[in-house]
Amino acid sequence: MSGLRIGEKIKAKRRERDLTQEELANILGVSKAAVSKWENEESYPDITLLPQIAQLFHITMDELFGYALEYKPLVIVNEYHFGLALEDFDKCILNHGIAKECEVCQKREYLGGDVIEGEWEVRIHFVSTEENIPYLLQKHIRPGVLIDGYSIRIADGKAIIDDKPNKHYVCSEKVWEYNTKDRKYLREMLKEQVAMGLIGEEDVF
Repeated sequence: MSGLRIGEKIKAKRRERDLTQEELANILGVSKAAVSKWENEESYPDITLLPQIAQLFHITMDELFGYALEYKPLVIVNEYHFGLALEDFDKCILNHGIAKECEVCQKREYLGGDVIEGEWEVRIHFVSTEENIPYLLQKHIRPGVLIDGYSIRIADGKAIIDDKPNKHYVCSEKVWEYNTKDRKYLREMLKEQVAMGLIGEEDVF
């Protein structure tokens, strides 16, 4: 007989319990010949005996039938994306992710509603799937600098839409995080950043 390996499992568990075929037969109320046929894959136990056999050997019905259900825990990672000016952070942060893009751009500051163009800088697009990247960045950026980025939660190659924080602002003093679906803390966050001198009042809307 092929397919189910019940007889093989019964034989293994019987021997673990140090039972003879005859002793097992007596417990189950069958003949020794019946147990022998099961173990030699010549026949299967009566279906009404299966729960009793599983209980006797302290195994599940799936285990008795030889089903090995493969359980793979769902692994969720946060993929963080930040734009960083090279002079604004300690380069050791690059050990925790990769620089996917690099560009040269001009700094822009806002003063009284006017745009003031400053020095040119090199910026990189930094991506990492390590845990707590915003808090790691906090330890490695220059005081007085505010960077912002976003994250995507991914499982099995697919983006997860949930209520976890997906927008991140980081300075050396503090990290702010929120979900873009819930913006109720946004104004207070911006006011706090103004008070810390990280942004101008014209950035608060």
